[in-house]
Amino acid sequence: MHVNRKGLLKKAAAALSVAITVGFLVIPKVMKFAMKKMINLSPGTDVRELWSNTPFPLHFYIYIFNITNPDVLAAGGKAILKEVGPFVFDEWKSKYDLVDDPVEDTVDYHMRNTYIFNKEKSAPLTGEEVITVLHPLIVGATIVVQRERAPMMGIAVKGLTHIFGELKPFLVLPFLDIFFRGFPIDCSSEEFEAKAVCSAFYTGEVKSATQLNKTHFGFSFMGHANHSDAGHFKACRGVKNIHKMGKVIRFNDEPELDVWPGDNCNEIIGTDGTVFPPFLSKEQGLWAFSPELCRSIGTFYTHKSSYAGMPASHFTTDFGDLKEQPDYHCFCNDPDDPDTCPPKGTIDLQPCLGGPLMASLPHFYLGDPKLLEAVDGLSPNEHDHAIYIYFELLTGTPFKAGKRLQFNMDLEPVGAIESLSHFPKVILPYFWVEEGVALNKTYTNMLKHTIFLGKKLTNAFRYTLIILSIIGLGGYGYMRAYNFDTMQVAIPPIFGQKNKVENVKPATPTQNGTEMANGKKSPTVSQMDLTNRPDSVERF
Repeated sequence: MHVNRKGLLKKAAAALSVAITVGFLVIPKVMKFAMKKMINLSPGTDVRELWSNTPFPLHFYIYIFNITNPDVLAAGGKAILKEVGPFVFDEWKSKYDLVDDPVEDTVDYHMRNTYIFNKEKSAPLTGEEVITVLHPLIVGATIVVQRERAPMMGIAVKGLTHIFGELKPFLVLPFLDIFFRGFPIDCSSEEFEAKAVCSAFYTGEVKSATQLNKTHFGFSFMGHANHSDAGHFKACRGVKNIHKMGKVIRFNDEPELDVWPGDNCNEIIGTDGTVFPPFLSKEQGLWAFSPELCRSIGTFYTHKSSYAGMPASHFTTDFGDLKEQPDYHCFCNDPDDPDTCPPKGTIDLQPCLGGPLMASLPHFYLGDPKLLEAVDGLSPNEHDHAIYIYFELLTGTPFKAGKRLQFNMDLEPVGAIESLSHFPKVILPYFWVEEGVALNKTYTNMLKHTIFLGKKLTNAFRYTLIILSIIGLGGYGYMRAYNFDTMQVAIPPIFGQKNKVENVKPATPTQNGTEMANGKKSPTVSQMDLTNRPDSVERF
């Protein structure tokens, strides 16, 4: 085969030009345009269906800290804790009462979380294990009154005595009673002090209480939130601006919160955590608004990783040290006094939840070492206690994630009640939870056979042309150096022979291929059978 030097240069330049214009400019723009049409929250898209009715449950683990030496703690000693768990639940997420606004490109919705106890995955735990914890109402309520309404302490103590009888500082009940079934609050007393305390239950000020009848309530950590409204959201659909897809712009009809003494802390940033926009950069981080914490939480990029053979980016977060972050001193008790900021690695939840609770990572991971020294029974480590997300930036897909959060009692002695008067001042772990997801092959294969297959073919196309152009330019340089106008290039015999495989009959579909032979296609995500989704929750 004769090769002309000028012709070789033209072909090499043409291959390089096509690789750049088509491979790096045209095809990526076409793919991005197609993804914008596919990935948004407008009605009828697969993303909308997945987002509004997640067809698989998330895992939800609860670990509770049993106080093994309550008498010592009540006398002012160090608590010895024993972690019990995980109690495993299937968490189903859904949105309802969806209302679209095409002009504003937003969707209004209410979100609901449903928790179903998974007996098999919880085994050998049954949920009937008796746990000793601080009494959330007797201890929590009196600490709040002591801090904020000290003159009302006498009324509070008498009212609680009418309701509970003896004011015992510890609650000793089965796990499921503490978290879901609840324990009773008797508000039938006609005494003024009892009515004053019970008014907080009737007005909804005690968020974890559920009214059972005219005079009785039930209290549990999570029973009130099970299969109930988690709030009214307004979010961007991403049709007009794909980068805003899922961004929460209003919560409970307000564009920002009114909880903290500062705009920075009240700002709503990010999505509701169930969807993220595509085309993110690792520098942007991942932000989600958390109503249970009354704030937004951001994660930051750490390193490259992979999941199911696809590239992924690993993100994590910690709560830092507010003393070192002047812009967020509004999360402190007194924004003008950094000494009132909560310890490193914690979030003060009293302004949000109304009780002396603090959030942290499990076992005080990445927190102030003094927190760990104040109790026995904790062993923080990254593998078990860090927040993590394995995320695909191009499509905005979380492959695998674990949101871990610990709730602690900000304990102090209450002088007005003898049984509470000798408590140490300590941040005492209560329980921690993990909410997570790991995509199975059904959903990872969908990405592989659509987005990532297209990326691989594009890369193969443009890099093949680049290699051919480099070979061509190298050949041109060689011919120019030796002043050759033409050059004989030997072609391997295999490329010069005709294909000898002829008259091959079409393959007959096997039994496993009958579906394709009949012209049927695999169901799309929107056609998947969702009949197994629970319409109601098992009542414990």
